[in-house]
Amino acid sequence: MKIGIISNIHSNLYSLMEIYNLLEKECVEIILCLGDIVGYGPHPNEVVNFIRRKHIVPIKGIYDSAVINNDFSHINENTINNFSVDFTRTELTKNNLYYLSNLPLELSMNFGELNIKFVHKNPYINNQDIQEDILVCGYEHIPDNIKLSKEKCIIMPGSCGKPVPSIGGVSCGVLEVSNNFYNYNILKCEHFFSKINKDMKMMNFPEILINSYEIYA
Repeated sequence: MKIGIISNIHSNLYSLMEIYNLLEKECVEIILCLGDIVGYGPHPNEVVNFIRRKHIVPIKGIYDSAVINNDFSHINENTINNFSVDFTRTELTKNNLYYLSNLPLELSMNFGELNIKFVHKNPYINNQDIQEDILVCGYEHIPDNIKLSKEKCIIMPGSCGKPVPSIGGVSCGVLEVSNNFYNYNILKCEHFFSKINKDMKMMNFPEILINSYEIYA
């Protein structure tokens, strides 16, 4: 099975569409989104509608929870997040807010003896305690593939909506699994910052939030 993995869309429709097209060319059979679907960006409804229309399978991220519950327990309460949570809650339709609130927190798959868990944030304090063969995490905006041992690894697709500038673009992952075998590749494409920049300026987003797309914050 060939699985496309995305995360940290953060209400950026333009980059989501680019990444989706990239994964379609890879002929993935399913696309999973590891949370933080909304927040920061100007397209919360458009992104949720795209996910639903394209049958992308999502889990809930900490920013999604912050928006749903208007709660800053797991994100910093600062100028950017105060604006972003309020804007996103106001913009989202009741239907889309309900959809986000009912997303699961994790997904699991088994292929032969290979056990894979998909989460937003790594729940383990010590990576050596990981029970799964493959732990697939969102949250971090930097793509990575961490080999813990011959049998275990942590993989992260990075961000397809608000990348760390030094990464050189938005990213996603392709996980290919068959029985006890797996292969993982990180894919990147250009981040069209100018488009989302224009939208945020038109919608009077604070400069500190707009600038955070170029100087990661």
